[in-house]
Amino acid sequence: MASSKTLLVVGSGPGIGRAVTTLFASTRYTNIVLIARRAESLAQEQAAVEAASPLATVKTYGVDITDAAAVSKALDDADAAFGKPECVFYNAARVLPSAFFEHDVQEIEYDFEINVSALYLLAQRYIPHLVALARSANNKPALLVTSSALPLHPIPQLFALSLVKAAQRNLVQSLNLTYAPSGVHVGVINVAGAVSPDEPERNPTNIAAKTWEWFEEGREFEVVI
Repeated sequence: MASSKTLLVVGSGPGIGRAVTTLFASTRYTNIVLIARRAESLAQEQAAVEAASPLATVKTYGVDITDAAAVSKALDDADAAFGKPECVFYNAARVLPSAFFEHDVQEIEYDFEINVSALYLLAQRYIPHLVALARSANNKPALLVTSSALPLHPIPQLFALSLVKAAQRNLVQSLNLTYAPSGVHVGVINVAGAVSPDEPERNPTNIAAKTWEWFEEGREFEVVI
């Protein structure tokens, strides 16, 4: 059954993921769905959400986002419990060094599945619902994706991640061009540099705060931090 506001987080984890999730949970969302490949890390993420928002109800699923059948089963369960999400926060990625002609093409294909194919399947599942939600002024339907400077400024030592992030940005921008006119906020959180608690701008807390401000405004395709 549907109940209150639901946030779906794909790629739940420490750093940006936890900071954004806990802020959004404490500010707007009562129901939180966390998906991560490492099931053992989800208890810590759930505890962080519950500490930030004691009234939140959290469901966790340890699945590989590239396993379409397992993801679909998990989302079926979450949708049945909470209703479909008002906001999808896509934070799944892996940072793996890659050297030209030494990096296995299968690793590139796996990164493409994480960053593009799995995101496309989520959009296919939820965008029609988000468009329907946009017809009510009380809703803020959104598909938000973490990104970086790599799509525009690739790093050769990370060429595989650079190219799949470029493809991901293209997908998200295409979704924005198609569905933003219907009232769905589709965009990227562009973190243009290293993230660290010691960074004055690119620390997780500030990134989360800037992301919330951008989400609240709900107009621009990207926020650059």
